[in-house]
Amino acid sequence: MNNHYTVLGLYKKMETTVNATPQIREAFNLKDGEIEVLTSAAYPDEILIEDKTLMYQVNKRQFLFPFLLGIVGLAIGILLAGGTGWIMNLDVGGKPPFALPPTGIITYEFTLLFAVIGSVISLLIYGGLPNWTERAYDPDITDGSLGILIKVNSNEEQNKAADMMANLGAYKVKKGKNDF
Repeated sequence: MNNHYTVLGLYKKMETTVNATPQIREAFNLKDGEIEVLTSAAYPDEILIEDKTLMYQVNKRQFLFPFLLGIVGLAIGILLAGGTGWIMNLDVGGKPPFALPPTGIITYEFTLLFAVIGSVISLLIYGGLPNWTERAYDPDITDGSLGILIKVNSNEEQNKAADMMANLGAYKVKKGKNDF
């Protein structure tokens, strides 16, 4: 939705937000990504919005970054430790050029390092960080309020959504165009 209208309703209590979210979603037939709950506190999944398809996609792919970067770290460790011994062939007391114990230690360290880097990358990507786009926001969310942010197609739907949010317990409603 390139040109859309945005409505942000602010609520004081979590129970009010939990009760309002499905009604708003159903009334405007909102898909994933067209409704968000903005909060400064971390709530468990599916308390505020039931978004099972998105959670399934995230859980299904989230392990890929650590796994793939772990394999990259394994390859780098083997090439660095084993390859250095193979290229710089220095016989010391009959030790083979490709010795398993030192190669194994270096390989383990590189595998772990790259897997941790992959976990951090996965956390940032699936957490939506960093988000360089300008988004609708209100300073009251930082002070503990919960916000329901929806995107609609027309000005009439925007006014209807604002009225519905106010009727469902929102103490403040902000309207804008293209995320304010």
